[in-house]
Amino acid sequence: MATSALRIGVAGCGQAARIHVDRLLGQPDVEIVGCADSVAEAAQALADRVGGKTGKAPGVFAEVRELINLAPDALAIFTPHRFHYRQAMDALQAGVHVFIERPLSTNAQEAADIVNLARGRQLKVGVGHQYRLRPSLIEARTRLAAGAVGPLRLVTAVKSEPWLSQQEQRGAESSWRFDPKAAGGGLLADAGSHLLDALLWTTGRAAHEVFAAQSRLASGLDVVTAAAIGLEGGAAATLALSGVSSGRLFELNFFGERGRIHATDQILEIDSGDVGSTQRVELPPPSETIDDNFLAALRGLEPLSCPAEDALETVRLGEAMARSAAAGEVVRLI
Repeated sequence: MATSALRIGVAGCGQAARIHVDRLLGQPDVEIVGCADSVAEAAQALADRVGGKTGKAPGVFAEVRELINLAPDALAIFTPHRFHYRQAMDALQAGVHVFIERPLSTNAQEAADIVNLARGRQLKVGVGHQYRLRPSLIEARTRLAAGAVGPLRLVTAVKSEPWLSQQEQRGAESSWRFDPKAAGGGLLADAGSHLLDALLWTTGRAAHEVFAAQSRLASGLDVVTAAAIGLEGGAAATLALSGVSSGRLFELNFFGERGRIHATDQILEIDSGDVGSTQRVELPPPSETIDDNFLAALRGLEPLSCPAEDALETVRLGEAMARSAAAGEVVRLI
């Protein structure tokens, strides 16, 4: 794509959209052409925010299809998960590139439909799994691929944050209803999707089977998930998600035959197995945001950090975990 101004439409105008729009406007030659939200006040507030920064307020729409009719170069989707599929498909049918704040969609079949349509139309779909751009995880992936700790045998992945209290404060939990065999809502799809993607991406291995247990509220909202996962190449992984903890934690441990790599969203440590051998790796600052990457990919300057094909695998694993927990049995993915 040429380096002329990129025309971006925004679907869903809440807090996430405001953060991403500020980043987009921090880049040259980007124009926000429209803001769509079923809540008119939200769309107008974001349009006013853009106008205040650029001197040119974008159009305001109640329906995303009306925004797509403007023929933007790309549609950035920040709506609730259940709307991702239809809005992405409508944009792709109209020849518009898409950015979707994770997850890609609410189930694997919908996610596969998006991937196949984008491939058929030769359009880009980027997904907001921004942990791929954290220097700690980039370095962990590089060292694992280089065999820094020998053959990989075990991965432990943990994420906790006070997610449940956030939902209760918004008064949302009582009105939400979830399919217990889907991964399109709740902790697993929201906070957990970053951990799932980080696990698959850093190891470079697909999941082939999973056994999971979940704690859910009466509405079906999952607040705790624990899983044992079989990865390609014979490695095993354990995963734990908690939305009931008071503190926040994100960490991955990679155990090889010659040591361990410990990664959080901020630090990386290498342990060779000897007493006192743990080494903290000096990391560079983040080089770009997920929004910078999407714009660069549209201009043909670099590949997408997380293309839809990769995000599909995260949706597939999340769905398999939810199905396993609901059925109380192992679910095979491949």
